[in-house]
Amino acid sequence: MLVFGLRETQARWLALRLRDHEVAAVAVPPDLPPSAAQAVCSAADAGVHLMSAAQGLDGSFLEYWQLLAEAGKARFVAVHDLGPATLDVNEAAAIASRVLEEDVLPTTLPLLDDAEAVIGVLDVLTGEQWFPGGSVEPARDDFSDAVAAETNTWFDEADSVGTDPVAAFREGMIAAAVTLDSTSNAGVGWLAAHVPGRTTPLATTVLPGEHQDMRFVTAGPDGLALGAATSLQGTRTERVRIESLASLLTPDLRSRLEPGEVAAARIMPVPEVGSLLLGG
Repeated sequence: MLVFGLRETQARWLALRLRDHEVAAVAVPPDLPPSAAQAVCSAADAGVHLMSAAQGLDGSFLEYWQLLAEAGKARFVAVHDLGPATLDVNEAAAIASRVLEEDVLPTTLPLLDDAEAVIGVLDVLTGEQWFPGGSVEPARDDFSDAVAAETNTWFDEADSVGTDPVAAFREGMIAAAVTLDSTSNAGVGWLAAHVPGRTTPLATTVLPGEHQDMRFVTAGPDGLALGAATSLQGTRTERVRIESLASLLTPDLRSRLEPGEVAAARIMPVPEVGSLLLGG
């Protein structure tokens, strides 16, 4: 899952929290060249565009969103920075719809304590209440009545594409707006539970890393092993050596990645983001 948005620190926070839930998430900077952006989006299964309820949506990431949409990948707008003056997720979803040029439907709404802090999220499709500790409470009639409009819109839109609402956003047919809170971690568990299943990309792709001399890699159909490799960027090739691989979700070193697996990799010389790796 690709994570991007207005604040780099928030994108990294969400990527790390999603990894806690066993989702291979990678934070993506705003300035990838078009060819690199296309390769990175092709290698992903889903994307999350972080939107600040206070500051809005960063249009510099619009290309990533469009590439994910064209490839039929799942897409989420994650609304954060919610507070007493900025609690209208429906309004945020409407703004996102205008900026991203497609409908983004509210899917989870904030649950608040007496001080109006976000302590959980309400799933408008099921009425379930999701809390950061992992607990999920059943629907309440008063909540179900309050979100009836959003619920009905989701089912109508899903019917128009011939499927159910969950399949509609997991299969990239409809974009979903969801609630997140970086203080309580509210919404992260719901998001992780609704990510589409991992698929194998067409080729081993170099993804952004978290340090200048590190890259992440997602293994294509042939997997990837330590040793000599060729980096392919457009028509330019370079001989490189994969010196170490560490699983993104568990901190163990690997000598080989199976197809579809994602790892932090030390490769010398450091290949460009978006380049393809050919083993051997």
